[in-house]
Parts: sequence; structure tokens; C-alpha cells
Amino acid sequence: MASSIPQFQTLITIEEFRELINKHFEKQISEGEIYDARDIERFNKIDEYTLMFIQHGQFATSFNQDRALRIFDQSMSWRKQHNVYDISTSAFPAEYFDRNIIYYKNYDKFNHPILHFVIRNLKKGHEDNEAIKRFITYNFEKHIRESPGKHIVVLFDMSGAGIGNLDYDLVKFIIASMQNYYPGLLAYLLMFNMPFLLSAAWKLIRTWMSNEADRYIKFTDTKSITDYISPDQLPKQMGGTADES
Repeated sequence: MASSIPQFQTLITIEEFRELINKHFEKQISEGEIYDARDIERFNKIDEYTLMFIQHGQFATSFNQDRALRIFDQSMSWRKQHNVYDISTSAFPAEYFDRNIIYYKNYDKFNHPILHFVIRNLKKGHEDNEAIKRFITYNFEKHIRESPGKHIVVLFDMSGAGIGNLDYDLVKFIIASMQNYYPGLLAYLLMFNMPFLLSAAWKLIRTWMSNEADRYIKFTDTKSITDYISPDQLPKQMGGTADES
């Protein structure tokens, strides 16, 4: 049920966490070769952004310092390596915004923006996977710039999808982004209308996820998805009444 969505804990203050990070990674930060100075500046100035790192993966009653340090390092080094701070709309052809594969539309019952992934619109083996990954990153990055600290719902629309649509490389990247590169971004993930044909594929995908993944993943159909999203926020093919223009 919708009431079982993860709750995010703040077990250390923003000031304490920033002090911990800046002391532990003093060498990496001062040299500026592994981390982007602009990312560090945002971390040190925007409280909501810092909270995303604090709250990520904190399921116990005490702060998991080792995990928090590891995730910070993975996220910041990945961002520098892929020049994420400079990503913009100009990097993508217009078709990326028109194909309705990855896009934000409407909100769930908790006012989280919904990021749609329409799997049937992907063609495995015919896509430029690196460009698609970059576009996924753009959508994550766009949100945290506009609304740092605000969680999103990722909605995997699996209806009408088959083996020819499910690209493991892209799925792995999305999982890595949620678990390592964009800590604290995901409220929960909705799997909508997964075909029985893909159930074996899902068993493999599940092995790439953390032990806590079950807290975040909700399997839904046209009836149960309304536990999370009101009909007026859902397109008609999902049983909703939302304007699809």
C-alpha cells in the first residue's frame, strides 16, 4: 500500500555532515581533480542538497557514516568524470524530447513529480545507449537544480513491452544512478503492468539492487496504481483521466 513508501531520516545535522565530508575528503577537494569545485560549492551552500546525501540509505537508528562517505565519493567522482555540471538541453536532438521515452508529467499523492520511463518506446540494439544515459542524467540533474531535496517517483511503464525493449545496460545505469550517483532523489519506483514474459528478466535485475530495494519498488496495475497516483494524474492507458496533451 501507499503508506509503505520509505521514510527518510536525518540522523546527523547538516553542519556536522559538511564538516565530516570536508575533513575526510580534504585532499580530493583541495586538488580539484577528482571532484568538480562547483559540485562541492553546491554541497556546502544548499542545505536541501546536502540533506539528500545525509538521508540516503539511513534505515537504522544511528547514522551510517561509512555508507554516507562512500556514496558521496562515488557520486562526486562520477559527476566530475562525466562533466555532469555542464549538461544542458543543447546536448540533445529535439527527438529526445518528442519520443515520449523519458519525461516528467504530473504528481503522485504525496506531491512527488513523476518521471516516466516508457519501456515499449525503446528498441534494444537500435539506440545510442550513451546518449540515452546522458539524457537520463539530464532529467535527474534538471530536477535537483530546480528542486533540491525534493524526491521524485520513477514510473516504469512496462505495458506492451517485450524482451526487445528491455535493455539491461540502460536498466543497470538507472539503478546505479538511484543507488550511487543521485542519492536521496528517489521516493520510490513504480513498476506498472510488467508482462509475465519479463518476470525472468526481473529476477536478474533484482540481483543488481541493494538489499533495501524492496522498500522502494512497488508493482502495480491499472487498479493498484491509484494507491499512489490519483486518476486525474494518470494517463488514460493507465486507467486515469489526465489530460495527455
